Amino acid sequence: MSMISNITGMIVSPGQTIEKIAEKPYIEEAVMIVGIVAILSGISGYLALNIFSFDFGDMSPDEIKLVNTIIFVSSVVGPIITIMVMWIIATGVVHLISVALGGEGKFTQMLVIYGYANIPILIGVIIGVILMMFIEPITISISAGSPDVMGGLISNPYHMSSIIISYLMKLWSIGLVFMGVKCVHSLTSGKALIVVAIPLLFLIGSIVITLFSGTMSNMFG
Repeated sequence: MSMISNITGMIVSPGQTIEKIAEKPYIEEAVMIVGIVAILSGISGYLALNIFSFDFGDMSPDEIKLVNTIIFVSSVVGPIITIMVMWIIATGVVHLISVALGGEGKFTQMLVIYGYANIPILIGVIIGVILMMFIEPITISISAGSPDVMGGLISNPYHMSSIIISYLMKLWSIGLVFMGVKCVHSLTSGKALIVVAIPLLFLIGSIVITLFSGTMSNMFG
């Protein structure tokens, strides 16, 4: 029941919950949370492949087989591996920067809290899977010179809603990491903000790219 209370606590009272987790960081709980996020992301990718159909143009059968393999790996297998690996790498980067700024916490504490910080992302993935069920089948052209490569996906309201919610959940997650850094490493708000600057910049970059893609799609679609 402790894990369930920690999960709900990260939503309703994150400050107190982070302090509680930092006192007794159970790595298996963090692995379970991040693992569920990774698996659901893989399932989401698999469901997407059932919604999308691909126009391969004049590709040869061997080329089509290769592209299909790449699409499957990047959509289903890729997210599972990437999420688990990036959790460890991101925690390591955050921990090292925190220590460089005078932090006193342990890597294990930060690893577990970073794992719990994935709870908003888990919520976003679940909502994304639900929204995906409302998306009508879409044809994506892989052939060269196609005027609408994404088959209208960028302008699909359910897809765009899923992306917006995903970004909001990631911002929430970064906020939890920020609170975790302050608690675990006893840093000031200014130093903690410097620590989370990298994931924050990545998020901002992703939003800019999405907005740019949408603008270009409207211009040339």
